Amino acid sequence: MPLLEDNPSKEAHLTIARFEKALMQLLQSHADDQKKIIQLTADNKRLKELLEAPKTNLNRPTAAKDKALLLDNDLTHQINKYIKEIDLCLAYFEQT
Repeated sequence: MPLLEDNPSKEAHLTIARFEKALMQLLQSHADDQKKIIQLTADNKRLKELLEAPKTNLNRPTAAKDKALLLDNDLTHQINKYIKEIDLCLAYFEQT
């Protein structure tokens, strides 16, 4: 009879061990996601600052302004694209 009592106990210990392992993996994954969220938030802030920089820098000569405006438009478009992608990632992380 003691063997019957030990078997459920061993199964319970194995189940608990699997649960603890899964919980530790989940907690590590959550910590990693939190780090990603912090990094993405910082990246998003920097990109938004870069996007605002051309708007505040109006002290250039006219010819340089025209050339810079074309470059700034491309840069602005690319930055906006990155900001949208980061916002989508942040929204996904917040939902999970």
